[in-house]
Amino acid sequence: MAWIPDAFIDELLSRTSLEEVVAEYVPLQRKGKRYWGCCPFHNEKTASFSVNVEEQFYYCFGCHASGSVFRFVQEMEHVEFPEAVRLLAERAHMSVPESADRQEEAPSTSAQERERILEANVTAARYYHSVLWTGEGAEALNYLYGRGLNDSDIRRFGLGAAPRGGDALIRLLREKGFEDALLRRAGLAVERDGKLLDMFRNRVLFPIINPQGKVIGFGGRAMSDVKPKYLNTPDTPVFNKRKGLYALNFARKERDAGRLVLVEGYMDTVSLRKHGVRGVVATLGTALTQEQAMLIKRQAPEVWISYDGDAAGQKAALRALDIFEEIDGLTTRVIDYPAGQDPDDFIRANGLEGFERLPRYDAAEYRMLRARDDLDLNTQDGMTQYAMRCCEILRRVKNPILRENYLRTLSQQTGYDREILLRQIGAPAPERERRELRPRAARREEAGGAPPEERALLTLLAQGALPEGMVVAEDFSREVSRRVAKWLLEGRPAAALLERIEDDAERAEAAQDVNYSPLPEGREERLMLAQTSLTALRKARLRARMKEIEDEIRTADSVRKAELYRQMELIEQRLEED
Repeated sequence: MAWIPDAFIDELLSRTSLEEVVAEYVPLQRKGKRYWGCCPFHNEKTASFSVNVEEQFYYCFGCHASGSVFRFVQEMEHVEFPEAVRLLAERAHMSVPESADRQEEAPSTSAQERERILEANVTAARYYHSVLWTGEGAEALNYLYGRGLNDSDIRRFGLGAAPRGGDALIRLLREKGFEDALLRRAGLAVERDGKLLDMFRNRVLFPIINPQGKVIGFGGRAMSDVKPKYLNTPDTPVFNKRKGLYALNFARKERDAGRLVLVEGYMDTVSLRKHGVRGVVATLGTALTQEQAMLIKRQAPEVWISYDGDAAGQKAALRALDIFEEIDGLTTRVIDYPAGQDPDDFIRANGLEGFERLPRYDAAEYRMLRARDDLDLNTQDGMTQYAMRCCEILRRVKNPILRENYLRTLSQQTGYDREILLRQIGAPAPERERRELRPRAARREEAGGAPPEERALLTLLAQGALPEGMVVAEDFSREVSRRVAKWLLEGRPAAALLERIEDDAERAEAAQDVNYSPLPEGREERLMLAQTSLTALRKARLRARMKEIEDEIRTADSVRKAELYRQMELIEQRLEED
């Protein structure tokens, strides 16, 4: 982050209102000195997401998401810090310093080249869309009509057609001033036998648009028997098929759906959306990647895997479950289509109502469903194999209540006694089960946190409500709290500090430290709270020192003991004075 001057960041912060930016995504209601709304980062019905107007940072009391306006834009738009700065700078009619662009990019890719590639892509998208309505695009247009789309659908998704000719797009882009080298870098052209040809020929084109509305690449379906059937833009300075999702530009506006529907293909996405399914996205010609799973987690708290109902789709769904289970805080379900059908086939035959009636299995349920595949459950051997496969699956279920529910079902299905199945699973120790059953809040308390007195002082300090010199950084016991105190005592805003903390857990702790609630309204009452908190903290430190002295006395020699007793006496006097 050091490549962007602090002065520019501070100026941008001064011109940006966090509550106005947040309100573009989340309905907010003002209560006192804060705005409140339902958190966009986790699914909730009661508003626990707060925007601190005075200090210009947000904090969720539910999931502990926190940060400044930069962090908020990063999470909502799925961009890195430099891009968040640019988006906010454009909003504030400011220009990001030139040096920022130069240092952000790798030596081989300038910001100017990225912009030119994006310009070439949008020019190509408009060209492909225009071809669709000509004789050269008739085959592609008939294909789309045959898949149930109308002209409105085609325009909504910007679909297009690449002609059969070898270099029609290249000639157009050359006329508009784009160099051949840039067209190769953009993945719009490919060299064959010393000649530059269009990357896409005789294909239906699906433009891939990022959440900011920029065309970053294309997916093309062949209109003949050529291989591959689907061809995607190769990795370019603006496109990486492992890190993006098709139709994410639509999904970012549908956060209220509370979940994403993940499909395998472009046509599945278009068809489901045409019939009213919201939040549908697709991978970009690859199996699900870790990067895409993290992108989904940032977009929604829940994902429905909606892959084809054939054997290949079922195997892909199982692989996707493995990836999603590594992402904390993401609920995953699998839609099970009738054998052989894909989402496009099903929705065209059954409509939105049929889609909503489809069973949605959680991870363990779906794995247990697939455990039946290739087994004859009418035989004892088949039933035994099924029970053993399911026990392997249930080993991965950490929640003891859910595991108990599955055990009961498995016992009924197989006829095996619950205790037999439990031994096959290898149950965790009772203490571990009791720990898993404890409320999350209780487990968080065990892990430690700032005492309320420290949080009260830091919150008052952040609001400028304490006289100079009343507190010092050494008044705080925890490293995170001392770091926050030092920053605030230097007169710098809390929001700027939160932006500089990269570790999510530490940033959440720091945000919690300056979010003590409720604070008294009056100045005298606040000063009284501060004094009471300081006294409590200093007494706690004195008692802790007293305990250390008592421990040391047990092994000290006579000379050292005399000194330690004198220290104890002084501490006792100070405790009585306070």
